[in-house]
Amino acid sequence: MKHISKLVLLVALVVFASCQNESTQEIENQQQAELRFDEKGMVVSDGEEDKELTFNEKSEELTTPSLTYAKGGGHHGGGHHGGGQNNDNNDYIDCTPELLETGYDTTVNVEVLNKPGTNGYFDVSIDGGDMIQAYCSDRLPSLGEDDDFIDFTVVSTYDTAILAGGEFENVYTNPQNFDKVNWILNNIDISEDSEYTYGHVQYAIWKLIEGPYDNDFTDYLTPNPGDWRRYIDDAIGDEIYDAAVANGEGYTPECGGKLGLLLIPADYDNVQAIMITKDLPEAECNDCIGDVNQITFKWDWYNDYRVRLYQRYENTCYAVKIFDSVVGHNDEMAVSGTNADGTFGKYIYVYVGNCYYTKFKVNCDLNIGPGYKRGVVEVVSGTSTSGGELCDYEPSYNWCWWW
Repeated sequence: MKHISKLVLLVALVVFASCQNESTQEIENQQQAELRFDEKGMVVSDGEEDKELTFNEKSEELTTPSLTYAKGGGHHGGGHHGGGQNNDNNDYIDCTPELLETGYDTTVNVEVLNKPGTNGYFDVSIDGGDMIQAYCSDRLPSLGEDDDFIDFTVVSTYDTAILAGGEFENVYTNPQNFDKVNWILNNIDISEDSEYTYGHVQYAIWKLIEGPYDNDFTDYLTPNPGDWRRYIDDAIGDEIYDAAVANGEGYTPECGGKLGLLLIPADYDNVQAIMITKDLPEAECNDCIGDVNQITFKWDWYNDYRVRLYQRYENTCYAVKIFDSVVGHNDEMAVSGTNADGTFGKYIYVYVGNCYYTKFKVNCDLNIGPGYKRGVVEVVSGTSTSGGELCDYEPSYNWCWWW
């Protein structure tokens, strides 16, 4: 009997310990969740289904936020479907980057260090500072590796007063396309593993700003002059150009993005203007204060499934569908609250296939934020009504899991 009692006590201690203090590494391991199924092939839920949640004939109608609360901008994660807009709430300042502020003196001195550069058309130094990469912002005239210590005026690519009708209105053929250039800077990856290179980006920038042209300046589009493959690489550059035209109209970078800055010489008829990028400050974040009004989730599972998200209608028992789509690995689901005040209420309910899976507490009783997970669904970004952008979730060491 004593052995049985000890065994029962041991089991209880193990179960208790599984919800108690874990090392950071152990917590990280626990978060590698799996989607589990029962013997009937049904998704295994967290066991916390809300029995009071009621579905009626309107519950399967996809609901969008009230137009009254579909104002504003700021940084919010993109979605596979859906897409939230900012709650018209004045309790916090939304993140809007200053697009005319360059961060430099009006005039700077530029030294060309390398042409071609390490990951750009040029490597340059500004006012004796560290080496940075630069693009040509127009095709002609040229700027050589020996053209050092020239003064340039620094202008934001969004400063239309100067570019379209002011001092430098004659520098560029199509200054109205710098919104599309900024889309490229923020959406085209030119890291080592990408199919795109700085040369493909440079090609697309030339085409946007100068218009269609014969690509006869290829030597500096690759680190090794002569490596540019006209038919292959021109076509890849055209892919970037086409994507920018399709997606970049009216584009402005978000907090944490990149802003194109133009460096224009006084003698721009004989000296080439160039472009560098400025890293915009990240959005300031805060704890969850008030109620969550926007949130973006990520589907962290390798198979595609239909996912539906619900909230309660104005905190009644009736379910309101706010998202419905098939999502795949790393697809995002961005939603905004549909209550009259732009919030979700207490919970967002997650259904996978036809089954309840889990729910997220979004009334700020839990300090939810990016990195918080329930099973295979993870928070990517969000805002709260009085706190603004949500800070990254910091798990308690009193950790308990259900998957």
